[in-house]
Parts: sequence; C-alpha cells; structure tokens
Amino acid sequence: MLDRLRETVRTCPHGLVATGCLGDLLRCTRAGGLHAAVQPCAKDRTASGPVMRLGPIVTEADADLVGAWLRAGMPDDGTLPHGLRAAPAPRHAAHLN
Repeated sequence: MLDRLRETVRTCPHGLVATGCLGDLLRCTRAGGLHAAVQPCAKDRTASGPVMRLGPIVTEADADLVGAWLRAGMPDDGTLPHGLRAAPAPRHAAHLN
C-alpha cells in the first residue's frame, strides 16, 4: 500500500509530504491502516480548500482509489468512497451537551 501511495506522491504536480501520525488532526493507529491529510492547492501552493482527512487505507485497492482520486484533483463527485474519509481526531469533533 505504502509504495502505491508513494508513487502518487511522486507524480503529483504540486507535491505532497509524508509524515508521522498527525494526532491532533487524525484519529490514527498503525493497526488501523494508513491515514492521510490532504489539501487542494493552487499552482503556487496556496491552499484552495479545506483539509480532507483520509483513512483508514487498509488494502492496495484502497490505496489505488486514493491515488486515482488525488491525481484527478480531489473531485467532490463521489469517486472517493465515504469509508475512506477519516473521522477527525476527538479534539476536532463537536461535543454534544
């Protein structure tokens, strides 16, 4: 899986960065698959939309879907299955009274 995602990173025209778990942004555990935070940007790398949380990416098929979705420009057309959109970390989730 990781090699497939690395290939996507290498072919992305605006560049992506890999890092360890972003615990303040994602609810991720190593056993739960891979997680990512991505953000659309303009050619000058200024943000052009909100951060999207992805994961868990568990299978090679998941990695292929995420890669195709990223290469297509992160379209909001349903091509990324809802199950690959990660829940925010607890401190970013609204709490009920």
